[in-house]
Amino acid sequence: MKRIHLYTTIGLIFFFTGIALFPSQLPFLASVYGLLAYFCSIKEVATYTSNYQFTVVTLSALLLGISVDASLTSVPLLSIGMFFVAAGSTFRIAFFRTFGYTQHSWFEVLMFVLSLSFYLAGNILQPTNWAGWAFPVILIFFQGVLAYGIIKDKKQLTNFTKGGYKIAIGKEAPEFALADQDGNTVQLSDFIDKRNLLLIFVRGDWCPGCHMMLRTYERERERFQQKNILVMAIGPDPVGVNREMVLKLGLDFKVLADEGQRTAMQYGVQLSEYDNDFAEKYDEGIPLPASFLVDKKGIVQYVSRPDKIGEFLDPRTIFPIVEKLNY
Repeated sequence: MKRIHLYTTIGLIFFFTGIALFPSQLPFLASVYGLLAYFCSIKEVATYTSNYQFTVVTLSALLLGISVDASLTSVPLLSIGMFFVAAGSTFRIAFFRTFGYTQHSWFEVLMFVLSLSFYLAGNILQPTNWAGWAFPVILIFFQGVLAYGIIKDKKQLTNFTKGGYKIAIGKEAPEFALADQDGNTVQLSDFIDKRNLLLIFVRGDWCPGCHMMLRTYERERERFQQKNILVMAIGPDPVGVNREMVLKLGLDFKVLADEGQRTAMQYGVQLSEYDNDFAEKYDEGIPLPASFLVDKKGIVQYVSRPDKIGEFLDPRTIFPIVEKLNY
């Protein structure tokens, strides 16, 4: 059922129900259905990170705004505010190539300020009824919590990466033996003198940014194959979770289970203390999003920039180095 975006589809049904009710004398119910549609669709954003979800989230927020606006003949201040809420909730993931994990952290804060400003202006300058005050503030509060989480996440990640990673360019890549999504053991040494490796550390299946990153590399998979590069993701989840993620995202490369995060520790990309209410909780902490390009001799030729977390999302930063490798 996961693969059909169950909750997002329910959200879309709620949205159309609200649209049907809106022209009638039941704007209150349209607001309720807009609220339900929003939270149903945003529930799965971390699971699928699809344009389908981003669209339903945005439309649901707009439905809520339109249903509580005083009059559609005047400037729809509450609707504009709800658009800013949707943008602050989804744009970082929808346009992850631009935002990454920590870039432009001011964006969500700005969206929160704008949505709150239009909310207050709409209710003060164009007063309606209690619904105009009650319903939009729920979404604004939720988006504010997300904005706070982004800033908090950035602070933790950037503080940890100030000193760089343990493994640098020119060093030998540490050996590992990890199970892939099918339960087969994969070792780095299996590929010595055979394949170049691109190791991508991800934070887990809960992380929507990691989903976007994995999809990006999947789209470039053939180009990597032409250069004799095998892409492998390494994350803290067990084999079963990784198998579901591979199916869900349509990946054609291995995702290795680094339970206990020992491999992440070896590469120096493991944050032992991590506080994020939206993250999956692991006893050991959490891996950092980072990548390492290892040549056929087992030597690291590329490391993603620790001062720009998420840079590795763009494979074009790697291809110039790939051209110099002995395939």
